Parts: sequence; C-alpha cells; structure tokens
Amino acid sequence: MTTTVGQPPLAPAPPAPGPPATDDLGPFTPERPRAPWGNRVLATLLDSAVVASVAFLATGDAPSLAAVPGPGETADAGGAGWTAGTLLVLGVLQAYTGATPGKRVAGISVVDAASGRPIGLLGTVLRWLAHLLDAILLIGYLRAAVHREGRTFADSLLGTVAVRTTRPEPHPWVAHARRSRDTHAPWLRWPPRVTGAVALVLCAASAAMSLVQGSAGGITTAESESSCEVPGTSPYIALIGSSSSERNESRAGIWRTTEKSWQAVVGWSIATAGTDPDARMPLDARAGLTVHSPDGRQYTPRGEPTAPDGADDTWWSMPGDDVASAVVDADEDLSGWTVTSTLVDGAGKVLAEFVGAVPLLDPDTAPWGPGTGPS
Repeated sequence: MTTTVGQPPLAPAPPAPGPPATDDLGPFTPERPRAPWGNRVLATLLDSAVVASVAFLATGDAPSLAAVPGPGETADAGGAGWTAGTLLVLGVLQAYTGATPGKRVAGISVVDAASGRPIGLLGTVLRWLAHLLDAILLIGYLRAAVHREGRTFADSLLGTVAVRTTRPEPHPWVAHARRSRDTHAPWLRWPPRVTGAVALVLCAASAAMSLVQGSAGGITTAESESSCEVPGTSPYIALIGSSSSERNESRAGIWRTTEKSWQAVVGWSIATAGTDPDARMPLDARAGLTVHSPDGRQYTPRGEPTAPDGADDTWWSMPGDDVASAVVDADEDLSGWTVTSTLVDGAGKVLAEFVGAVPLLDPDTAPWGPGTGPS
C-alpha cells in the first residue's frame, strides 16, 4: 500500500441516496396526510345535520348527532326508520368511496391504514358499532385529538385512519366499476368537483334546516254534554269533552308537526235547573275516568287532572261552580271511544256513573291543518 507523505487519507464515499424515510408518517403519505381533528368534528356535525333534515322532512322528528352512536337524542318510532335509512346510505358512501357528504365537504376520508383504500360495508358497519366505545364519556373521540395517528378506539380496532383527501385509492369494486364505465359508457364520467359541489349544497341546506327558526302550538276542542243516568233523582250532570293539541316547528321556512296528543276530559257538576237548589258537590268528590277503544285498549288518567298545553283551566265550560274532573292524555285519536266515568265521595261511595262516547273532533278546525304553520 502506497502512502503519500503529508496527504490526509481520503474520506469514504457517502452512501448512495435511497428512498426518503417514511417511518415518521406511519400509515400516512404526502398524498394522504393525517386529517385534522377539527375537520373530523365538522364532518360529523354536517352528516348529523343531513340525517336530521331527512327525518324532519319525513316525520317532523329530528334526532341530534345521529351520525355517531351514543351522544345526542334518538328519533321516535316514526323517525327511526328514516334515520336508519339515511345512515345506511351514508354508510355505503363511506364504505366504497371513503367519504360521506360531510366528510367530502370537510376534505377528509376514512381508509384502511395499510392499503389506503376504503374498508367496505362490513368494516364500515363494524367501525360504526365500535364507536360505542368512543362514546363512553366521549373519551374515544377526544383520544383522536391527541393520538399520534389521530385514531379513535374504533380506528385502532378496525385498522383505519382518517386522511386529508377526498380521492383515496379506490376500493376494488369501485375501481372495477370505473373501468367498466370508461369502456362502455365514458359519457357517464363527471369531474370530481361536481360531486364536491353536490355535497356542499346538501350539507349547506341541511345545516340551515338544523337551525330551529320558529315554533308554535295550538289546540282544538269539541264538547258534548250528557246527563248521567243514576237511580232516583240525581243533582249531578257530566260533560264529556275532547281535544287535540300539537306543537309545530319551522326549519328553513318549512313547517312540520313535532308533537301531537289527544285528550278526553270528564267534568262533574251540579245541574243548574230541575234539581234541588241547595245541592252541593261534596268537597272531597273525585272523578274517575277510563277510555276504551273498540278493540279493548284503554287509557286512564296519569297523575292529577290538568288541562292540555296551551289551554286555560276552563277550556271546557261546565254549568255551576263545583266541578270534579279527570283528563286522559293519549298519543292517538280518542274520538268515538267509549268513556266510563264515576263520581265518588271521600269514602269511595259512588255518587253517579256515566257511560258515553268521546266527541268527534272536526279535522277542519285542527291547528293550521296538517303539516302547516301559522299564517
């Protein structure tokens, strides 16, 4: 080996450049970086607004935060079907495109951490159910804000991540459908911005409908007076009345009925003519009331007698001053049902008994008509 005196040894050649290190990115790439937590919250709110708007337009019921299980109010029986159907549509969109309308507006998608593709319908359903863990004190959702890869518990269990892109790697089924479309019907292609514009319009309209812009209530009544039939001369008469009350809500200028109930009332009093002028209603008199349907269902008073919401204490007119009354509230129309009422004193002695029918309500006098608001 020859060494040149006075010359330092040559430094070793640097290693050949290799591919850039991606360890710090984890399951993310420059094309699909981690989705900001705030964008995920925005997407959830927008999707929930879409679900609530569909249910409100169909039934007047609007569940809150329906896009995620756990928090928020659930829909009643009428709105539950529409809520479930809308969630299914959103689930299919996320399963095969990675994004719901809310996620598309927020600029994010949910993909498999390894492949970068949407996870399919089964994985999407399992991930939605796994969000029940995240809903416990909202810990799982808050975990995504501080987790290195922005994962909720559901993401960790299903191996998914939320990425900041609306064009992830296509699901195999979607890729096959696109190839078939390009081959047989290329005219069906449309720019991605069209899909984004449709999602934006849908979310904007749903967000506007999520703001309660007005509410009102109303009541309509019908009355029928009948004398009770008891042995001998009775100073008591009974008045049977019926009513319906409803609450209406306006969203983006569209009115829907959100609550409706029906009432049947009986009031016992002293007849004003043809009876003993000195007759008085016992101070401890109580009215009992049972309403029977033709098929055997029945309603009885719940708690103390009260007038329906929106009505004053004399929404039915009784002759005389001494009144013993009872009210039945129901979630269905009681018109024509059989009414059985008894008047008893403090010792439980039956003073009078009455059997009749709930007066029919005139549908033309219902508050503002079905599905409309006040003029």
